[in-house]
Amino acid sequence: MQYLKWPKLIGFALAFLFCLNSCSKKNSGNDYSIEGNLKKWQPVTITFEGPKVSETDSINPFLDYSLITRFINGKDTIPIHGFFAADGEAAHTGAASGNKWQVKFSPPTSGSWTFETQMLRGNEIAIRADETNSTLWTTTGTFEIAAVDSLASGFYKTGRLHYTGEHYLRESETGKAFLKNGVGSPENFLAYHEFDGTFDNGGAATPTLNKGLHEYPTHRSDWKVGNPTWGNDRGKGIIGALNYMASKGMNSLYFLVMNEHGDGNDVWPWIAPKEQLRYDVSKMAQWEKVFTHMDGLGIAMNLFTQETENDTILNKGELGLERKLFYKELVARFGHHLGVVWNLGEETNRTSKQLKSYATYIRNLDPYNHPIAVHNHVRVTGKRMEDRPLDPIKETLTPMLGYGDFEIPSLQMFDTTEVHKEVRKWRDLSARKNRPWVVFLDEIGHWDIGVTTDTAANNNYAQVMRTSLWGTLMAGGAGTSWYFGGLDMPNNDMAAEDFRARNTWWDISSNAKKFFQDHLPFWEMQGHDELLSNPKAFCFAKKDEIYAVYLPKGETTELTLGDGAFSIAFYDPLEGGNLYDKQNEGWKITKPNNVELTAYNGQSNKDWVIVIARK
Repeated sequence: MQYLKWPKLIGFALAFLFCLNSCSKKNSGNDYSIEGNLKKWQPVTITFEGPKVSETDSINPFLDYSLITRFINGKDTIPIHGFFAADGEAAHTGAASGNKWQVKFSPPTSGSWTFETQMLRGNEIAIRADETNSTLWTTTGTFEIAAVDSLASGFYKTGRLHYTGEHYLRESETGKAFLKNGVGSPENFLAYHEFDGTFDNGGAATPTLNKGLHEYPTHRSDWKVGNPTWGNDRGKGIIGALNYMASKGMNSLYFLVMNEHGDGNDVWPWIAPKEQLRYDVSKMAQWEKVFTHMDGLGIAMNLFTQETENDTILNKGELGLERKLFYKELVARFGHHLGVVWNLGEETNRTSKQLKSYATYIRNLDPYNHPIAVHNHVRVTGKRMEDRPLDPIKETLTPMLGYGDFEIPSLQMFDTTEVHKEVRKWRDLSARKNRPWVVFLDEIGHWDIGVTTDTAANNNYAQVMRTSLWGTLMAGGAGTSWYFGGLDMPNNDMAAEDFRARNTWWDISSNAKKFFQDHLPFWEMQGHDELLSNPKAFCFAKKDEIYAVYLPKGETTELTLGDGAFSIAFYDPLEGGNLYDKQNEGWKITKPNNVELTAYNGQSNKDWVIVIARK
């Protein structure tokens, strides 16, 4: 374990004194401790002394016990499931047994909070609502939560991401619309060699990895003093990788929490791949350290619960015992995180009835109402893939339109030229059903390509920038994740180790996010390609107020405007930077309410984004 520096010791001492003054307890023979900064949005961990059991106990601690805590602040009551925590320090000790039980709470408001806790025991009580004659003990207590920490970072400063009935998620503290700028590979990001109980169980070959697991060795140097580790200084590679992503402006990560029998076959939350009612407490605690660091960096968790190859592993795809417990454990252990999106499955094969049952079950478990997504199978134009329909996107998403426990279509597109119209299609269809969707693009292109590396001979950045990055955003999409392609090539999909291999791409992607945030009221805008004369260009607008036009290299277009005076400026999406004003060529009025747009200053060998705003 690391030695604490004096400033941190002083901080802990102050927190301890604060807790002595602000935390009280009343119980029936049980004891507890409260840990955390006791600030709005930052996690509060309450550790209780409960039944002493083990992961393999004859009375299953995950299924046959239930710890439920109700947090009360004025009129608000937030019920949260707790979980078995072994010795309470399992991330460091690797413990599989103990008498510590925990609940984690992310307070959405400051002020005085009261909690009421019950420990229940009974057959399969963890997935039943019945509390009759099963209470072992109850405990109550209070604590005070201060306002948002002015020195906080990431989501601890901006607040939880939540769905508000709009086409973009919002930051709860700032109220700002959130644009996802995501890393989409490796999907088995959690197949990390320093997590307990993690090994290659015979998944797809990744010969460039050591024993089939990630080490992220080049990112150990990105780890910083004060960052988390566990055990004997473990975790520096994966924590450093997250630091690098955040430094490049990436704010979301796509990853699986269960790929048993899937492509990687190296990520699962259980003590063994087939022990699906017994959870690995120390591994979960180590994951928790990684997820907590993501909150502090402002990296959202695009958390995939299964994939196409294994979505019948749990109860043959039905909402049965193992699946219910799986969702319950995920929500109990990780639901307090602030950037969670629960994804029901990668390239899903499940029926709409099954998907809706998953979504509603998770929604009823999750007191924070994190948004729920699903990822479609790929569409291959004009070609049937095995027994899949010609349009699996339509097959997956149409039945979900208007459903009250579903918010995000997580799109996979084989043909990148279709991205723009597909994003706008599902945005518009959902709005007509009075439940607007937050549309994500989460995987592109042929499975073997994705987004190439900086040095690849077939570098595809210019095409992906136009069709997929800007194609999504200019259709009103809420963001993207970038899939790396391939299987056994270095730094491709599941073999990815060095995120610097796409250093230039992260700049291009982050430039787009920054442009939208700095120059557009994008949450008030929508696609208006019909205002353009050239179908190869894109228009995103708040009509009569502001227009953004994406003009591919070598193209020109006319734009129909409202009456009045407008300013015009140009932006280089490849290089980023500042807007250029209307020097020299690039626009001219052709007739009333019409302007012809061409490349800035005659530079027709590159793409341009043109901003036309009412003066």
